[in-house]
Amino acid sequence: MQILTLGLNHHTAPVEIRERLAFPENDQPQALTRLLEEYGLSEAAILSTCNRSELYVAVDGERGLDGAQRFLADTRAVDVQQLQSHFYTLRGEDAATHLFRVACGVDSLVLGESQILKQVRTALDTAQQHGSARLLLNELFQRSLRTGKRARSETDIGRGHLSISTAAVELAGQVFDDLEACHAMLLGAGEMGELTAQYLVDADVASLRVANRTLARAQELAARFSGQAVDFNDLANQLAETDIVLSSTSAPGFVVTPQMLGQAMQQRRGRPIFLIDIAVPRDIDPAVREIDNVFLFDIDDLQQVVASNKQEREREIAKVQLIIEDELRDFLHWFNALGAGPLIRDLRQRAADLQHVELQRWNAKLERLSEEDRKLVEGILRGYANKLLHEPLVQVRQFANDDDSYIRLDTVRRLFDLNNGANGSTEGD
Repeated sequence: MQILTLGLNHHTAPVEIRERLAFPENDQPQALTRLLEEYGLSEAAILSTCNRSELYVAVDGERGLDGAQRFLADTRAVDVQQLQSHFYTLRGEDAATHLFRVACGVDSLVLGESQILKQVRTALDTAQQHGSARLLLNELFQRSLRTGKRARSETDIGRGHLSISTAAVELAGQVFDDLEACHAMLLGAGEMGELTAQYLVDADVASLRVANRTLARAQELAARFSGQAVDFNDLANQLAETDIVLSSTSAPGFVVTPQMLGQAMQQRRGRPIFLIDIAVPRDIDPAVREIDNVFLFDIDDLQQVVASNKQEREREIAKVQLIIEDELRDFLHWFNALGAGPLIRDLRQRAADLQHVELQRWNAKLERLSEEDRKLVEGILRGYANKLLHEPLVQVRQFANDDDSYIRLDTVRRLFDLNNGANGSTEGD
């Protein structure tokens, strides 16, 4: 049994291909069920974001790769062979290393971004709820989450703002204590504005409105973000009900004026408003900064924030790599201990350790025996232990040939408390 990853990401495929292989959260339960029931996989999890689509599966030999590829071809109507150059296939240690790097944010489009950790957690939760993440993938994903958390708590990989979009969202988080209670509006249909809006939606803002001179385009974007299209000519009233504004129109002059915003702020009764103007030429008159509780950042402001933090984050990669290597060693030690051979060895060592402890416990009385009688007692203990272990060892060898051998063997290991080492304390045994 091994772990295999089949996927593509922003490094290997353009967005027009990534979107064809995307698995929205609502599609994943059915997809996971099919992977197990129709394609012969033992375990499966799907990590699908705007930058990557990855299948993580537990498989027996090469048949797992064939099953994963057929699944993509069948469910997404793509010719996997034609797209082969966009895919990467990772096995065992390489698959684990990749997921650990993903969880740490060092494989992200935005270095060190934190949203991916939540997405890894969601992928695991979905797979657990539908019974497709059992022993191997559950352990792999749990350890990747721990690795990602360590990277962010023990290094500065996530410190500061690394992109215009993340800088905007993180700055909004400094203005508002709770983004989940904020209402946002996308003003215009610029590509960077859409990306920033995506980060806000990922941060669970309460709602998103879209205003555009072409209503059909506003409706299209609103549907994409599960938001609401609003009248572009009614901006003053819309601003009064909006906490965060992302502006990226192609208008030749100011779209939001001090007069318009002043009117909106009267209706807001002092509640702050955060404006992000990433249009060139600018959409929002910089004079609005003179209005109380108005926070305006244009693209130059955001770029300065990004530039000042990028180099610092890059210096943290080496520290993150050490954490990944540390966690990977632990995971591989756990994984390699799942086989029948290591389990049989550990069972026998456990029995030998127990014999040694018992002999030490009775050492004072055994010293009265002759050397021959002492060896006789030791032989009786050994024989008794071997008899007790005989049937479990027979079962372990049989379990090794079962389809779910790794789960059965792990159960035996837990029953004999071998996960904590064979040399642990035996007080009270």
